[in-house]
Amino acid sequence: MDRTDRAPTALRPLALSQGLLSRADGSAQFAFGNVAVLASLTGPAEVRIRDELVDRATLDIHLRPLRGQPGPASRAAESTLAALLAPLILLHLYPRALLQLTLQTVSLPSTAFTSPLSTDPLSLDDDPKGKRKRKARGTGLGAAEKAARINAAMMSLVDAGVQTRGVLVAVAVAIVPSPAARDDDDDDDAEEEEEEEELRLDPTQHEELASTSTHVFAFSFGQAVGGTEGTCVGVDSVGQFSQDQLFDAQDVAQKAAQTVLAFVRRSVETKYGVEGKPPPAQVRALEGGRGADEDDDDEEVGEVEDEGSDDDDQVMIEA
Repeated sequence: MDRTDRAPTALRPLALSQGLLSRADGSAQFAFGNVAVLASLTGPAEVRIRDELVDRATLDIHLRPLRGQPGPASRAAESTLAALLAPLILLHLYPRALLQLTLQTVSLPSTAFTSPLSTDPLSLDDDPKGKRKRKARGTGLGAAEKAARINAAMMSLVDAGVQTRGVLVAVAVAIVPSPAARDDDDDDDAEEEEEEEELRLDPTQHEELASTSTHVFAFSFGQAVGGTEGTCVGVDSVGQFSQDQLFDAQDVAQKAAQTVLAFVRRSVETKYGVEGKPPPAQVRALEGGRGADEDDDDEEVGEVEDEGSDDDDQVMIEA
C-alpha cells in the first residue's frame, strides 16, 4: 500500500499533553497520529515492606490495554519498559520509596480479526505460474503503541519532577513490500522485484499488518547518556529481516527521534514558560582566611564558611 499523506520517512502529527490528571504526581499523554497513550506517575511514595529497597526506589509499572484485561503480553511489555527506564532514573535519590507508573492506551484504531496472522510473517504461497513466492502476512499491531508508551512514560517522569540522567525517546519503523514488489509483472526480473521492501517510519495499523517486520527503537539523550545525537538503548523487533535492514531502520529512527526530542522540548518550554538557557551561575572559591579589605557581604560569606567544613576546595554558588 502506498502512502498518500506523507513520505515513507515522515512522522505523523505529534501530540503531547502534561498535567492532565489532578490526583497524580505527574501525568502525560503522547500520541503518534491517532495512537495515544496516557501515563500517570505516583511517587515518591510509601512502599510496602516486602518491596522496599534500602538503597534505591522501587519502580512499579502497570500497563492497561485499550480493551480487555492485561495478560502475558502486558507483563512482558512492563519488564521491557522497566529495563529501559530504570538505568535512566536516579533511583538512589529516593531510597525506601515507590515510583508507580501506570500506562493506559486511550486511542488505538481497531483492526482485530481483519486478516489472518501467523507466527511466521513470511509464508510461501504458490502463484499461477507454478513459482513459490514469499508473501507477507503481517506482524500484528503494537509497534506505534509501544513507541508512544515509552514516550508517555518518560514525559510523566518529567512532569513529576523525578530526576533522570537524560530523556528517552522511541519511534517505530516497519518494513513492508514496496509497490514494485506487489505488482505482477511478466518480465523476467519479476521474481527479483518481489523481494524489494521499503522502510516506513511511524507505520499505521494497516502498514503494520502488511509488514514483514516491525521495529521499535529507543534512544537516550543527555549528557553522558547520548548527547544530542542519541544512543540506541533498546530495540524491539518482530518478524524476519536482514542485518542491513535493521541498520537502515536504526538510521532512519535515530533522525526521527531527534525530531521527536525537539518537539518535546518545545512543548515543555511552552508549558513551563522556559525561554532560552538560564544564566550561568557565579562560582567563587572560599578561602580559609579573610582579607583586610573585605566588605560586609564578604563577612556574611565568612560566617557561612565557619559553619560548614574547612576544606580549601569548597565553593559557593550564587544564583
